[in-house]
Amino acid sequence: MTRAWLPCLLLWSILSILPSACRSNDTEQKPMSESERADAHASGEGEHDEHGDEENVIDLSPGVAEQIEIRVAPVERRALAGILSTTGRVDFNQDRLAHVSPRVPGRVHEVLATLGDEVETGQTLAIIDSIELGRAKSELLRAKAELELARRTLQREESLLKDRITSEQSVLEARSAQQRALAAYQAARQELRLLGLSEREIEAASADDASAALFPLSSPLGGTIVEKHVSLGEVVSPQDNLFTVADLSQVWIWIDVSECNLARVHLEDDVAVKVEAFPEHTFEGKIAYIRNQVDPDTRTARARIDVKNTDEHLRPGMFATVIVTDPHAAGGEHAAQALVIPSGAIQRDGDEDVVFVPVGERRYERRVVRLGRRTDAYVEVIGGLSADESVVVDGTFFLKSEAAKHHMGGGHNH
Repeated sequence: MTRAWLPCLLLWSILSILPSACRSNDTEQKPMSESERADAHASGEGEHDEHGDEENVIDLSPGVAEQIEIRVAPVERRALAGILSTTGRVDFNQDRLAHVSPRVPGRVHEVLATLGDEVETGQTLAIIDSIELGRAKSELLRAKAELELARRTLQREESLLKDRITSEQSVLEARSAQQRALAAYQAARQELRLLGLSEREIEAASADDASAALFPLSSPLGGTIVEKHVSLGEVVSPQDNLFTVADLSQVWIWIDVSECNLARVHLEDDVAVKVEAFPEHTFEGKIAYIRNQVDPDTRTARARIDVKNTDEHLRPGMFATVIVTDPHAAGGEHAAQALVIPSGAIQRDGDEDVVFVPVGERRYERRVVRLGRRTDAYVEVIGGLSADESVVVDGTFFLKSEAAKHHMGGGHNH
């Protein structure tokens, strides 16, 4: 009896398995139709990870898009003026900078100026008590007295010769003595000139002058005292720099011009300079010097810009942004065409320059770009955009904020 039922049980087991296996095999082999795939995508079934392609795209909701005024402009090609943007460092005008040192050794008797003082040409900065100056003045007084004696002796000998009381030889000797005394007197005067005394001060030298050894250390130019290295009672020598005086009404700015840009920089090119301390102010200058040699390590040549600094806002040591305008390359039918976008399209995000490119209705892609030359209105794009695209020029700050939220939250809709 049991053996008779065994074939029936085996057949029933096989028949119950077959439909499930056939259905499973059919599901694996039958491809989905387009409508089925669309339905599956809408319902979240079978969705693959496309976040890597969409991570820089911002989707704005209709309500937000209506509230934000977004304006776009095309990426275009146009002749860009010959403009070079670089950085530089402010320096003293070395032609208007003086290191003031005493011409005689001595001890500091009085200090009359300090750091930051505005001084005029010839103004006394300090007084040095100098034994050498006292000796030189004494030598002048001695030479002056000997010259006066020699003159009187010559006059007396010439008078005696007329009366035939003396000989011509005596007159010749007196005349020679006067010439030697005159030479000694002129040498003494010249020594005092070399020590820095004026003609008036030399003429004023006298034996009863109690201040004969006091040397006035004066400024050779008008300007500002930017360094001071002197104290009362200090022993100083001609090798010591006691004061540095600078005329800050004009400064130099040094820039390094890369080898590939040397053809775009010329003497007398106009320059606009800006510094962080005074962002609203633009300083004007001109290229005054271009070094004839290229540094073999940096492949750059140094150039100097002379800049007016009437208000003395520019201070040596400051970093500056420099825009050099090359009039030889501006405009003209042969001017090079560049891929440009409006300056307002650029947003700085960390160390990157970014723009926002429309990629659909209310959809904007954050795009990192590489920039070249700049003018007030346009920026050259050398990487990241093509000529058939557009960029957002109004509303970029909002999109930058939304892009930051998007990266933090991982969402697309706003």
